[in-house]
Amino acid sequence: MGEIQLPPHWKLVKLGDVCEFIYGKTLPKSQRESGSIPVYGSNGIIDWHNQAITSTQTIVIGRKGSIGKVNISSIPCFPIDTTYYIDDVKQPCDFYYLYYTLSRLNLSALNSSVAVPGLNRNDAYAKVIYLPPLSEQKTIAHTLQTIQKAKETCQRELELEREHKAALMQYLFTHGTHNEPRKQTKVGEIPNSWKVIKLGQICESSAYGPRFSGNLYNPNGTIATLRTTDIDKDGNINYSTMPFASLELRKFKTHLIQIKDLLITRSGTCGIAAVFESYNSPVIPGAFLIRFRLNEYAEPYFLRYYINSHLGRKRITQLASGAVQKNISGTSLLNWLIPLPTIPEQLKIVGILRTCDRKIQALEKEIALTDELFHAMLEQLMTGKISTQPLTETYV
Repeated sequence: MGEIQLPPHWKLVKLGDVCEFIYGKTLPKSQRESGSIPVYGSNGIIDWHNQAITSTQTIVIGRKGSIGKVNISSIPCFPIDTTYYIDDVKQPCDFYYLYYTLSRLNLSALNSSVAVPGLNRNDAYAKVIYLPPLSEQKTIAHTLQTIQKAKETCQRELELEREHKAALMQYLFTHGTHNEPRKQTKVGEIPNSWKVIKLGQICESSAYGPRFSGNLYNPNGTIATLRTTDIDKDGNINYSTMPFASLELRKFKTHLIQIKDLLITRSGTCGIAAVFESYNSPVIPGAFLIRFRLNEYAEPYFLRYYINSHLGRKRITQLASGAVQKNISGTSLLNWLIPLPTIPEQLKIVGILRTCDRKIQALEKEIALTDELFHAMLEQLMTGKISTQPLTETYV
């Protein structure tokens, strides 16, 4: 457990002296029925049933699959045979304190076999844990629960904001912002004033990302490569993960990405659109990206939002072909029909959706900070570095 100096009123005990890991049970398909009882697998709730095998709150530990993953159910549940579960303790121990203790024990490192990975409960029993007085355990658990609940509240707000954005995109790309009459077109219902054109009609140029030997990748290289894996499903670019390569700038000059270039993934995760903003080194697109440079009639962020919306994604993925790995060709994209309003309307729609993005990003940041706080407090509280009770308190 290291050289941690514990408070004098804390004890060191073996996990096996505190609890027992009980094998979960098989739930035959013939017995599976809908109900309000959660069925737990190694990674969490996997189903619902009408009968439980535990009678109270339960800690569930992954035995196979997600080995060592710890979940807690505040109600009776049905842990299946890929799990262990705990529904009682052998000495005074708060259940949530035990849950947090198990969560930081790194039980996943206790794989009993390389061929058939699994958690050996005897190995877990040998782990030494910290056990403060019961009242202090409850205070520690309550503090950590409070932080977790704050994170869960943010996560629910984030889900709602994402749903709001998706609904807003659906409305904006079919109704616009002026409440004008609509017409039916080859791309679906759109406002009367909007046009339907080919993507190629608003492109000054387009090009596939260049290919070069993987041996040229070098952390000290001069040119960064934007890959499909550096772009998330919403078209956000993670510039920090782009690898560098030792390439001659003059040979790749025509491939360099410029600010506001539209990029579309053409292989693997087909049809995701991103807009390049800026970077402090030259950047080229990877071989699985197609770069589009738009003219003055198109706002690239409008195209990004449309392509990544449910409406756009459904249509653009229909261009993909290939039995093993789907691909979209540059020609099919240039001939792909898109709805296009005036530039002022494009910019207005972009402004509305960017407001949603700012809310989403703020919530994501808050969740990340709360998660950092939780893990910091978990370590501090569970090792006695932060005192929650007077040192004179004795065990209950």
